[in-house]
Amino acid sequence: MLGVFQGKAETKEKPVSLSYTHILKCFPNLKNESQSLKVDLDQLKDDIDKNYVTSQSLLRYRQILLKDSAGQRKRLKLSAKPGKQGKFNYLLSLEKLDAKGVGTPMDVPAAQRANPTQKDLDPYFLNQEVLEDERSYFDTKFNGFTLSYKRGFQKIFELELSDEKTHQRLLCEDKISLGVVCACFQK
Repeated sequence: MLGVFQGKAETKEKPVSLSYTHILKCFPNLKNESQSLKVDLDQLKDDIDKNYVTSQSLLRYRQILLKDSAGQRKRLKLSAKPGKQGKFNYLLSLEKLDAKGVGTPMDVPAAQRANPTQKDLDPYFLNQEVLEDERSYFDTKFNGFTLSYKRGFQKIFELELSDEKTHQRLLCEDKISLGVVCACFQK
């Protein structure tokens, strides 16, 4: 005698990461199945840019950690400062770092301090190894959205998307040991 097992067919849903759940909670139009298991911040930024057009992008700062052949480390920083008529000026600073990473300001010629050209910057990189290169951006999007993100070399490690109208904010960080962690904040 043959027995027939009768029961409900189980439908298994694909597992979804908690970070991806937070992305969809804040901004459902950022749905991207390839992000459901493991969120990639570079891909998330691409998805954001496709959904929310950028009207203005600002490099807030760029900080570069350099090391010469003798092992001396220096931190070179370009920082955006508001200028006249809504334009920004970039200020150059240079620090010599001790063994603990504490910086001591170094002299930068006056002509190179504000809005340095590539020609002004080139000598600082001569015979130097670039250990870190961190950049912070602030993008103004249309319809009251803003995007803030930080990039180390070519990889994004922190991202924040905000909607002023709905008072929603998505914050994602690449926590080395945990992977990407995203949280949705709503008022």
